[in-house]
Amino acid sequence: MLSTDYRKIMSLLLERRSYREIEAMAGCSQKSVAAAKKQLVGRSITVDGLARLTDADIAEMFPDGRSRVRSEYAEPDFERVVVSLKKNQHYTLLQGWRTYMGIPSELRKYGYSQYCALFSE
Repeated sequence: MLSTDYRKIMSLLLERRSYREIEAMAGCSQKSVAAAKKQLVGRSITVDGLARLTDADIAEMFPDGRSRVRSEYAEPDFERVVVSLKKNQHYTLLQGWRTYMGIPSELRKYGYSQYCALFSE
């Protein structure tokens, strides 16, 4: 999965490019441009200041919240699903998801589409 290049976005913002230009040039969303602009303005970052920022500094300004969110969910047992798929030609991911949903847990459960996306990973 490609990550957003916030250094490039901030550089383009400092060149006073429009949001549309930046979206096209950096291959990002308007939301990413807005987040980068918020950091530029809030931290008073200049061209020289941006050049001095390390990749770790930029990563700290734009944390990826997916790992935090993922810890709030019960992890499916995909190994068991694979075994079931191999044993029974009529077994489906929907059946695996329904089994997963039936397991008691204090944690939240993934919806079917996210369950399938995680399985494909």
